[in-house]
Amino acid sequence: MSEDLIEDLKEFLNDANLSTYEINTFIMLLTASKSNPPTAREISQESGVPSGRIYEVLGDLESKGLVEIIEARPKKFKALSLNKALDNLISFHSNENKRRVDYLYDRAKILESILYNSDFSLGKEASKIFWSTSYGTKSILALYAKYISSAKNEIIFNEFFNETTLKIIPHGHLVYNSLKEAVDRGVEVKDLWSFEFDARPLTEELKQKCHQSFEQLQNLLATLYGFTPKLPNFRIKYIYHRMPSNFDIFDKKRIIFKLKNPLKPYQIFSVMNVVDLGLAEDLRGKFLSMWNFESIELTFY
Repeated sequence: MSEDLIEDLKEFLNDANLSTYEINTFIMLLTASKSNPPTAREISQESGVPSGRIYEVLGDLESKGLVEIIEARPKKFKALSLNKALDNLISFHSNENKRRVDYLYDRAKILESILYNSDFSLGKEASKIFWSTSYGTKSILALYAKYISSAKNEIIFNEFFNETTLKIIPHGHLVYNSLKEAVDRGVEVKDLWSFEFDARPLTEELKQKCHQSFEQLQNLLATLYGFTPKLPNFRIKYIYHRMPSNFDIFDKKRIIFKLKNPLKPYQIFSVMNVVDLGLAEDLRGKFLSMWNFESIELTFY
């Protein structure tokens, strides 16, 4: 397998949200002997994955359909053929997204039923107030523009940074122009960006790279849309690590859950729009914990 193909494969697997350990293990198994597959210990030594993590990594790869376990003493492991493995990986993400949407849909319908039968004023509104789903970039952007424009007090954003972010920002005028108008009319906006690293500690070099990228992002938002430090009710921060879930909150009651496209992680595949005061309060609390104790804010940009 050529070096160029390996690099392209690594990029694809990274876009499919595989960890560095998973990527290194799978690449190692692709090039390993098919007649005498390696043991976990041998895989650990060759891939650089710590021995204490290797079984967990191999189990994750098996669940995603990339690796086959050969029952022996000790167990051995081999990669499925590349075309089969990639097909399995795409199916895995497709099924995961469907399960998430189904879960949110069921929860939204339960909440709708409870609210409709209660004395709470929202309970008598039309059912579409309580839940809806949107697919596709145009529909999702239109949904965001609508609720940003109607926000009265507060907007909380969870956003993620990757290699395409700085290229996409100039095309986000539908959202960011609406957001600037909301800020100008007094809506308080907290915008938290994640670089989506896993829980492992980062090197100082990676931290500095994040700092520089975020500085570029802030300069871009200031130049294109007017989000400058002079805005008293707009604040933007970042964290290094991946957020447990992607959601935005409008006026402490409306939550928009975001599901990524497994093949293009820089895109949002679909969103679920839910009105639930209790859930919004809980999620807002989690957000504020990250915002106050984990996030980093640049003083000047």
